Amino acid sequence: MKFLKKASLAAAIAAASISAQAEMVALDDATMSATTGQAGVTIEIDIDSQGISIGEIEYKDEGSVLLQNITVKNVDNLVQEIDVDASGNLVIGMSGVTGMQIAIGDTVADTTGSKSAVALRSTAGETTELVNNLDMTLNLGASTTTIANLQAAGNATALGITGDAATGSVAILANTSIEITDMNVGAFGYTAAQATTRAAAAAAANQLPDLNGDTVVDAADEALLAGQLANGSAVQISGLKFYGTGGVGTSATIEQTIWAKGGSSANGGGVYIAIGEIAGTLDIAAISMGGASIGSVKVSDINLAGMTQRIYGH
Repeated sequence: MKFLKKASLAAAIAAASISAQAEMVALDDATMSATTGQAGVTIEIDIDSQGISIGEIEYKDEGSVLLQNITVKNVDNLVQEIDVDASGNLVIGMSGVTGMQIAIGDTVADTTGSKSAVALRSTAGETTELVNNLDMTLNLGASTTTIANLQAAGNATALGITGDAATGSVAILANTSIEITDMNVGAFGYTAAQATTRAAAAAAANQLPDLNGDTVVDAADEALLAGQLANGSAVQISGLKFYGTGGVGTSATIEQTIWAKGGSSANGGGVYIAIGEIAGTLDIAAISMGGASIGSVKVSDINLAGMTQRIYGH
């Protein structure tokens, strides 16, 4: 579960330019009435089957974490509407979108093994692969994000914001409506450099198979083996679905509230994320290790209410 959450988070970072409003909360009638008739901004986004791409995202501390070969495809008429209501809340509405495709790292068709979904790099430049590939197809439901102005009198109470969040300057109310129709992940594989080294070692030990069927074991077979190794993960998850309580074809919902507190981490400073109920089912069709299936997994009625995360530097 923890790995899947991190892998999903990696994918979410990749899609941030178009799905930053995917974590949203539906407003009640009273709050919606405050925005009715007001001027605002509408943004329409279309991304075709060719998609948009990012070559690499690098998070650097001492060593680095790399996200590579990020693509987002098939976003049809995603509409965002931005308004500010009478209480000073920023309200961002988003239409639903069906069949969005997100991928990171190598794809099924790419046997060169040149990209990693998640790679780790030392300060000296040595790189190893954590996640080879991650691809998913998902449906986002229509929803609304509220960035609440907590200085407005009675606003926190009206929006149901309590505790430390109510004392901050702003809080983000989020209720994601999402269905993952298919997700596949490969972990603990070889980078291109690692695979090349291993293929060369196999050639030196006269252990190369005839991979291209020409009855001659040569450099071409060594290159094919390197490609196969680089694109072959020790742990593979396939056919992952995440859907709502109504079963496949319905969206799951995730509730959360996000706020920040200033000052040092020792005094409680940082960004807080309070997780509510996750109304949905996580269904994994197959998990394989070393090329052999070890079965399937289904997790229902997930509820993380009461869990609060604090994120800060160290």
